[in-house]
This record gives sequence, C-alpha cells and structure tokens, in this order.
Amino acid sequence: MSAPRIAVSGLHRGENPQPGAGIMRSVRRRWPDAFIVGLAYDAHESGIYADDGPDAAFVMPYPKAGAKPFLSRLDEVMERAPFDLFIPTLDAEIELLVHLEKELAQRRILTCLPDREMLHRRSKDKLSALAKQCNVQVPETVAVADLGGALAAAAKLEFPLVVKGQYYDAKLVHSYNELSSAASQILAQWGAPLILQRCIIGPEFNALGIGDGKGGILGLCSIRKTIVSDKGKGLGGMTIKDAKLNELCANLISELCWRGPFEIEVMKDEESGEHVLIEINPRFPAWVDFASMIGANFPAAVIEMMQNGKTDPLPNCDAGHFYLRHQVEVLGHVNQLSALSADGGVMLQQTKN
Repeated sequence: MSAPRIAVSGLHRGENPQPGAGIMRSVRRRWPDAFIVGLAYDAHESGIYADDGPDAAFVMPYPKAGAKPFLSRLDEVMERAPFDLFIPTLDAEIELLVHLEKELAQRRILTCLPDREMLHRRSKDKLSALAKQCNVQVPETVAVADLGGALAAAAKLEFPLVVKGQYYDAKLVHSYNELSSAASQILAQWGAPLILQRCIIGPEFNALGIGDGKGGILGLCSIRKTIVSDKGKGLGGMTIKDAKLNELCANLISELCWRGPFEIEVMKDEESGEHVLIEINPRFPAWVDFASMIGANFPAAVIEMMQNGKTDPLPNCDAGHFYLRHQVEVLGHVNQLSALSADGGVMLQQTKN
C-alpha cells in the first residue's frame, strides 16, 4: 500500500491533549512518508508546530457553524493540500460529519464513522436506554435543559455528582453553589442538554477499539488509569486483562453494530465491584499511540478499512505495559503563525526557518 494522504484533526497537545498527535505518530509508524494535513480550529494548537506534526495545517470553521461553511473550507484545503482519507477526532465534528457522507463521497474523501443512529444511541443523554438493552450498569443519569432543571435534578441525585456537557467537559460538584457555577459554564460553552450523573467511587478503566460495522470488534486495548489530573484526565495508564470489561464492550458494540473507532469509559464501583458504564466516545482517545507502541496500531487499521473495506484483527495488548504523559515545548516560527492567522493555512515544511 502506498503512503496515504490523510487529514487529522484535534491537534492540541497541552494539559488536556486531543487525539490528533497520537494518530499522526501511529500513522507514521506504519507509513513514514505519509502526507498528513492537520485541520485545526485555532492557530495556537500546539501540535501544529511539533517536529512530528502535520506536513500542512489549515484552520477550519467550528462545526457549530454548520455544513456549508465547513464544506466550503474543506474544498479550499483540498485545492492546496489534497488528501484522500480523514480521521476526525472531535465529538462535535463527528456529529456534523455523519450527516455529510454523500458530500464527502463526492469529494472522494474516505472516512470510517458510525451512522446517525449509532451515534445517537450512544449519546450521553441516551446512554441509560442503551445500557439497559445490553444489561450494563450506568450511574443514575438525568438530562436537563437549563440551570433550574439541574438544581431540581440535584435534589434527587444528591451530592457529589458529575456535571457534563453534551460533547465535552465534566465537573465533579459537591454543593448547589458548585453546581450552579459548573452548569452555567458548560451550558454557555456547549449548550443543552446538560447531563447530571450520580458519582461512582472507584478506579477508572478505558477501552480503545474499532467496530467492524457488523457487531464485531477488530481490536481492543484496555487500560486502568493510574494517574489522574485534577480535571479527571488520565496522565498515566496500564494495560490490563479483564474478561468482564471485554464482555461489556462486546455487548455494547454488538448492539450498536458500531463502525469505526471508539473509546468506552467505565468505573468499577468500589462498593459493589461491578463495572459501571460512564461514556462511549465515537473516536480514538489521546492515548491511541500507546497501543501502537506495543504492537496494536489502531489508526493504521482504520486506514486499511477505509481503503480496502476490511482489515486483519489487531493483536492483543499484553497486560503490564504502562504509559506516562509528559509535556514538552514545541518550536514554531512567526511566519507559520502569521500564515495560519492571516491566510488560514500553511505548508509547514516550507516555513521552518
């Protein structure tokens, strides 16, 4: 297979990194000469300027602007730096793209995404219904439209509880004052619905995988978070073997007939010892390259699915490997920043000096 020309989004590599950097590293482990186009939403996304970053980068309109501006900008990008494949990494972006399958096909851009129904059924406000069908436990969850609804729901759920946006953000709150602040911030940034969940106490587990679109899983890598930031983000994790977690993932993906990347987040209730489903994310997690380092290259497998319609199952990830997240400075030049800010795009290899 020739080196792919691929677009990747989610290029932030700071305290709360997005998946794009890990995907790019994984792709180049398989195809060192791959041409990667970074699609950013801010010229200051640090992954743009990393040594192992994209070959070209372009600023896109936010997905909430709608299909027309997004597609118009995509056409401009394709004229300057054409690509054949696209791995989106942001939930709001995927929400838009699943409605644009025809338009992407007209541009000969291949993706590997769930359809609208799959995406809808795993959304945070619908997760309880899905879990019930799969005999999977979830925290007691209430979706509300405004701050008043959140305050009323808190009286039922009791503190502490977790407040979530429909796409991003999750805050642990212990009082009505903390709830009011968190709910107002999340509603202002992400809009309704606002999701309130009863807090589960116990260790957190994440499972990275790819669904084949027919109910099967082409690969699974499960970790326990070993270091967690004050914002709940995993700064370290270790691969595990957990038959019950594997069964939980298999039941959910089979019910959804999920197609493409996913991450399943689970807490293990320290009182009951049971796995409790927290979220199903429709994308790769930021730690995706960790699995590639130990022989399970999920982004490469997705590329093969896009190009060939199938891929070989990925090898198992042995227990006992761990990762630690660390930050490093990246070097850019004002020419690059100026090009992105003024022109909306930059061919990075031409502006290093």
